[in-house]
Amino acid sequence: MTYRVAELIADSLAAHGVDRAFCVPGESFLPLLDALHDRNDIDLVTCRHEGSAGLAAVADAKLTGRAGVVMASRGPGAFNAALGLHVAAQEAIPLIMLVGQVDRPNLDRDAVQEVDCGRSFAGLLKWSVRLNSADLVPEMMARAFAAALAGTPGPVAVELPEDLLAETAEGLVARTNELALPEPGIDAIKRAAGLLAASERPILLVGGECRTASFREDLIVFSEEWDVPVVTLNKMQDQFPNDHRLWAGQFGFFTSPSHAKLLERADLIVAIGTRLGDLSSLGFAFPRQSEPRQPLIHVYPDTDAIGKRFRTDVAVVSGSHAFVLAMLAAPATSPDRKQWLQETAAVRAATHGWPRAGVPSEDVLGHAVAAIASHFKADGIVTTDSGNFAGWVHRIFSLAPTTRLLGSACGAMGSGVPAGLAASLRFPDRQVIAFCGDGGFLMTGNELATAVDRRANLMIVVSNNCSYGTIRSHQERTFPNRPYGTDLSNPDFAALARSFGASGFVIEDAESVPGIVGEAMSVRGPVVVEVRSDVRQTLDKSLVAIR
Repeated sequence: MTYRVAELIADSLAAHGVDRAFCVPGESFLPLLDALHDRNDIDLVTCRHEGSAGLAAVADAKLTGRAGVVMASRGPGAFNAALGLHVAAQEAIPLIMLVGQVDRPNLDRDAVQEVDCGRSFAGLLKWSVRLNSADLVPEMMARAFAAALAGTPGPVAVELPEDLLAETAEGLVARTNELALPEPGIDAIKRAAGLLAASERPILLVGGECRTASFREDLIVFSEEWDVPVVTLNKMQDQFPNDHRLWAGQFGFFTSPSHAKLLERADLIVAIGTRLGDLSSLGFAFPRQSEPRQPLIHVYPDTDAIGKRFRTDVAVVSGSHAFVLAMLAAPATSPDRKQWLQETAAVRAATHGWPRAGVPSEDVLGHAVAAIASHFKADGIVTTDSGNFAGWVHRIFSLAPTTRLLGSACGAMGSGVPAGLAASLRFPDRQVIAFCGDGGFLMTGNELATAVDRRANLMIVVSNNCSYGTIRSHQERTFPNRPYGTDLSNPDFAALARSFGASGFVIEDAESVPGIVGEAMSVRGPVVVEVRSDVRQTLDKSLVAIR
C-alpha cells in the first residue's frame, strides 16, 4: 500500500498524543478518513454539526491537557466549527482544526466553498498554515501543535488541500517539537514569598491554566502552608475542594456584593493561571490601581499576559504548577490571619450556601438540582451550558478534588451537551451530568444521537422555562415588563429523547423530584430529564443564584 500524506497526518496526530478527534465528514478530506479507518489508536467521533464537534474537542482538551482536534470541510464546515475556535481563544484551550481544502490547482480561483482560514479567522487563531507539499508536512504539523500549546494556549487551523492528502509521502515520518515550559526564577520566588509572608489579608485567584490532579493536590498544600484563602475563577469551581476551610468561593459572571467587599479589603492578590480578563478582574477594576493600590503577584506562562492591564509587583512567567512547587520549597511564614479567614468563610457561606430547608415549592429547578447533587459521586463530571440556570448548579453542588467541571467560561451557548458527550467518551465509567437550558439544548442537542450511537453514560438535565432566560433577565432589568424576542415554544424534551433512543423523564413539581431523580439516575445510558421551571423564578433569582 502506498504511504500517503493522509497517513502521515494521522501519524502526526498520534505522535502528539491525539487519541480522539471529532468531525463532520466532508469529501474534501476523504483520504484522511480512509487513513484513520484501520487505526485503533485514534477514535473518530462523527458528530451532527461542526459547531458541536468543535465544542466537544475543546471539552476533551480540558480533560486531557492535550490539544483537542476537530475536522471539518472547507467553507460552511469551517465556519460552523469556528464556534470552537472562539471558545478556545477566549478560554485559552489548545485546539487544532483540520480543514479540508480545495485541490491546489484551484486555490485562489473562487472554487466552490474555498475559504482562507488565516484571513477568515485571523482574530481568533494563534497560527494558520496551508499544507502545500508533502515534505513540509512533518514540520508544519509539529509547529501547529507547538503553537496551540505554547504560552497562552489557543486554536490553530491547518488547511489540507484535497489532492495533497492523496499524494505519496514515502520516506517521510511524523515529528514532534519539545515544548518550552517556563519556570519561575529564584528571585521572583523570593519576592513573592516576601510579599505573601508580610500580607495580612491575601487572596489567591486560581484560573484554569493547569487542570491536573497533581496540581490540585499541591495547590491545597500550598494554601494550607501559607494560610491563604482561595477564590476560583469563573467555571473553575473544581480547582479547589469546596468544603475546604480556605475556599472562598467562585467568581461568576456577576460578582456578589459580599465577594466585592471581601476583595476590596485584600492587601495582596496572587493571581495564578489567569490572564486577568474582565470577569476575573471585576471589569478591569480589581486589583485596585488607585491608592491605596493592591499589590499583585501575577503568574502566567506568557509574557504578553502579564503587565498588560495591571501594574504588577512580581511578574512570574511560569506555569501554575511550577510556581506552586517552587513556593512549597520556600520557607512558609505568615502572620495570624484568623480574622481574615473568618471573613472569607462568611463570604463562602453567603455565595454558595443553599438553604435546603424552606426552599419554596415553586423553585422546581432548585429542588431538582439539590436532589441530583445528593446522588452525585465524588469522581463525577458535571458540565454546564451558558445560562442563568447554571447558578443553581454552582451554588448547590459541592465539588471534591476528584470532580471535574466543564463550564462555558466565555458564555458560548450550546456547550453543555457536546462537553457532556466528550466527558462520557473520555471517562465511560464515571458519572457525567450535563446541565442545559432549553435554548442551549436545542442548539446542539442533536448530539444526543451521537451519545445514543456510542451508548454513552450521559445524563442531560434541561431547564425548560420557555425562554432565553438570561437574555430575558437583562431585558427585564433594562426594559421592565417589555419582553420581546426572548419567549420560546418548546417540544416535549422527554418525548424527544425517547425518539432518539434515550430515556426521557419530566419533572413538573417539587413533590415529584425525589422519585423521578432517583429513577433517572439509576438508568445506564443516555438520559434526558426535563425540568419544567417557571421563568419568574429564573428572573427573581438569576442574579442571586449566579452570585
